[in-house]
Amino acid sequence: MTKLETLVERYEEVQHLLGDPDVIGDQDKFRALSKEYSQLEEVTKCFQAYQQAQDDLAAAEEMAKEDDEEMREMAQEEIKDAKEAIE
Repeated sequence: MTKLETLVERYEEVQHLLGDPDVIGDQDKFRALSKEYSQLEEVTKCFQAYQQAQDDLAAAEEMAKEDDEEMREMAQEEIKDAKEAIE
């Protein structure tokens, strides 16, 4: 598991904890978890977007192998878009 995957896992855990009635009742704990959640949110969203772009790229590369010329052209455009998103 990569460090980013660990951060995403912690983000999801904190998100769950913030919905826990015991945590909601403890203002200090709730405040600390809210702060951690906001710190993890941007990294998590960026990593998820990166993963989605990787998945899109893989799907487009498969589509580029199709016999249909239109599909190949569309795949090339999607490959270009996915590579730009990854960068």
